[in-house]
Amino acid sequence: MSTAKALIKGSVTRVSQTLISILVAFFMMPFLIHELGDHWYGVWTVVGSLAAAYHLFDMGMASAVTRYVSQSFSLNDDDGANMTINTSIAIYLAIAAVIVILTFVTSFISRSFIDSESEKDVVQLLVLIIGTSVAFEFPFNALAGIAQAKLRFHHVAITRIVITLLGAGLTWWFISQGHGVVALAVIAFSTARLSNFIYFMICRSAFPRMEFSRRFISWPKGRELFSYSIWSFVIAIAHQLRNNVDNFVIAGFLSAASVPYYAIGQRLVDYVIELLSQATNMFTPIFTGYHAQGKSAELHEKLLFITRINLVLALISSSGLFIFGQAFISLWVGPDYAVAYWVMVILISGRMLSVINLTLTTTLYAVNQHSILAKIEVVEVVLNLVLSLCLVQFFGIIGVALGTTIPQLLLRTFVLPMYACHAIAMPVKDYFICLIRPIAAVALPLVIVHFWIEMTVEIDSYFDIITYAAVMVLTTGFVSLKFAFSRQQLAELRSLLPRNRLRTLV
Repeated sequence: MSTAKALIKGSVTRVSQTLISILVAFFMMPFLIHELGDHWYGVWTVVGSLAAAYHLFDMGMASAVTRYVSQSFSLNDDDGANMTINTSIAIYLAIAAVIVILTFVTSFISRSFIDSESEKDVVQLLVLIIGTSVAFEFPFNALAGIAQAKLRFHHVAITRIVITLLGAGLTWWFISQGHGVVALAVIAFSTARLSNFIYFMICRSAFPRMEFSRRFISWPKGRELFSYSIWSFVIAIAHQLRNNVDNFVIAGFLSAASVPYYAIGQRLVDYVIELLSQATNMFTPIFTGYHAQGKSAELHEKLLFITRINLVLALISSSGLFIFGQAFISLWVGPDYAVAYWVMVILISGRMLSVINLTLTTTLYAVNQHSILAKIEVVEVVLNLVLSLCLVQFFGIIGVALGTTIPQLLLRTFVLPMYACHAIAMPVKDYFICLIRPIAAVALPLVIVHFWIEMTVEIDSYFDIITYAAVMVLTTGFVSLKFAFSRQQLAELRSLLPRNRLRTLV
């Protein structure tokens, strides 16, 4: 299978996996709340948050492993790939040991926060199961570079779909039979181990010459991985702060009751961004290979091509939220949450820039210049906090949304492109020029569709939203295929389609 077709196949299955995960979460939440009760569901949520905190112990190492394994594969250096894998396994085993120790300490400390004697043992057991499960996952992160570099996105996504559905089915059966929250933890532990095993088999199949030996453990390689991963860790921390600081500002200056109005709009934006990222965020191994082989022209060409694709997707998706978001929120949570729509509109205008810039950030990771991105992220978080603290006092939650979006508009429209293009020796004007054609091609049909729906259509059901959203996507998609890409790019897109009839249609 060609590289391009492997990426297309991976994109489709990754988006499908994300959609299935969202739908499962959408339906399982009310089920678990009803069956477990508010108290135990709250306990489960808190324990899950603890597990999420443990994942920060990765410290960006997975991105370092992916980058250096991809580099070794592009140079046909199997020993180099094995050195990266084995060295990272040694590091991850040490991290896993630390997590196990912390888990046992936390499990005993958790008892002091529980008043009921009958619940102390249950909560302690939950902490032990989930913490140990996270620790077991860490060594498998050392294989992350294999699946990505060998473009096994499709296999990994299919595995995650199966595990998600299996976990949901087991959860529904055991919880509906009266088994409590401990059964939920055991199911999560068991499905995670099955997922780890299948992932290992995928990586073994992709890289038959993978070896596990102490002779491949290199401490200089470990220092190299840490020097790369530290900036990825800074970016991860910045993301966590940016995603959570707004809620603290709203709760502190307004009230906790105001947080859901903001969270609803934020959640819709997060879902769309996640779907788009899953569709096109697969190019780190490709760009790493171009960089390792000195193919700068190919790197620049593919970067601009994928940027155009991301821009078209971003324009259509953000317009869809703008056109249908108000009706969807009203149907989903009720008309009393209308202000969540304006939060969503403000947030999406800034977050879509991260989709458009996705190829730039991917390239910075590929060429080991992601320290630029880390510094921009830190500045963005600081500006976000300062502006949100100022504007919340005048505009409420709308001010918080503006405080989040303004730094993104400034830094990701101008600063990030300039520094990223300089890092890869590509004229920044080439980047901005590549944006003009998609914007000119897609903007007009989006405006026409918007006014047509506003003037002639009354949306009052999910079916209406799906129907008219499909009309919008098909219309703007056709126009973008016709005018947003050059003939060469359109021919390349056409070649990726699996069937002759689809190729003829495009």
